[in-house]
Amino acid sequence: MGTRRWVLKTSGALALAPLAALGQTPAWPNKPVRIVIPSAAGSPWDPIARHLAERFSKAFGQSFFVENRSGGTGLIGMDQVAKSTDGHTLGVMFMPHAVLPSLMEKMPYDTLKDLVPISQTQWTYNVLVVRSNVVASTIAQLVELVKKSPGKLVYSSGGTGSPAHLMGESFKQLTGTFILHVPYRGPVAALQGLIGEQSDLMFASLASALPHIRSGRLRALAVTSAERLDVLPEIPTFAQAGLSRFDVRDWAGLVGPTSLPAGAVDRLNAEVAIALSEPGLAQRFSQMGVYLQASTASVWGEWIQREIPKWADVVRRANIKME
Repeated sequence: MGTRRWVLKTSGALALAPLAALGQTPAWPNKPVRIVIPSAAGSPWDPIARHLAERFSKAFGQSFFVENRSGGTGLIGMDQVAKSTDGHTLGVMFMPHAVLPSLMEKMPYDTLKDLVPISQTQWTYNVLVVRSNVVASTIAQLVELVKKSPGKLVYSSGGTGSPAHLMGESFKQLTGTFILHVPYRGPVAALQGLIGEQSDLMFASLASALPHIRSGRLRALAVTSAERLDVLPEIPTFAQAGLSRFDVRDWAGLVGPTSLPAGAVDRLNAEVAIALSEPGLAQRFSQMGVYLQASTASVWGEWIQREIPKWADVVRRANIKME
C-alpha cells in the first residue's frame, strides 16, 4: 500500500508538468512553507535544509523557513510533518526514521503511508574513532582487542536508535564482538563523553570528529563511505579495512505529508536538483563530511522502503529497545 500511494502521488505531480512548461504555474505555495528538521539546531541536516529554504524562497516567490523540532530520535518532528494538513509543511527525513518502526511498539504515523518522498539530499559519512590511548590503529587490531576482553570497551552514541548506535550494533554483529553501548542525549554529548574518557570509541560524524582527529585526541580507523574521503585521504574505508559487508550510510532527504498538493512534489524535486548542483557547493559541504545527492522521488521512496526491513533485522538481532 505504501508503494502504491507514493507512485500515485508522484504520478500526479508528473501529470502537471506540462502546465509548468506552458508557463501556467500551479497556485502552490500560496503562503509560507515550513521545513521541519526533527532535531536540534546545529545538526548535520541543518546546513542543507537552510540552503534549500533560501533557494526555494527565490524559485517559488514565497517564503520557506526552517523549524527545528527535536525529541524522540526524530519522532516528534516527523509526526508533525505526517499529520500536517495545511499543504505547506515539509520535513527532513534521516536514517533513524527508517529504524523507528522497529523500535516503537506503536508508531503515531505510518512512515510509508503518511509521508510522500520528494528527493534525497545527502549522504552524511561517519568515522570510527577511538581514544588516543586505546591500543588499536586498525580495524583488525580493534577487533582483536575486543575479542581478548569482551565487554571491556565501551562505545558511545547520541541515543538509542541514533546512527552511531546502529552502526555500532552492525559492527558488533559483523565482527562477532561484544562492546558495551552507552547512549547520550545527542551526538555532541556522546563525543564529549569519548573525549572525556567515559567511553572508548564512537561512530562519529566526520564534521564533529575531524578537529579532534587532527589534534591527536582521537584516532580514526575507518570511514563509512564507499571511497576514501578527501579530508581524510589516509584513512581507509571499511571495505579496504577488511569489512566489505559493512555498508552503513547515514542519509537524509525531503518528504512531505499526503496533504501536499500533487504538483508540488515534482516542482520541489526539480528545484532540489538545481539547488544542490550550484558551483562550489559540493566541495564546501564535503569539508563537513556531507556529500550532496539529489534523486527522483521514486528512487528516494524505494531507498526508504529498503532501509526499513534492513534495520528491522539489525534491531531484532541486537534486541534494541526504545528507552
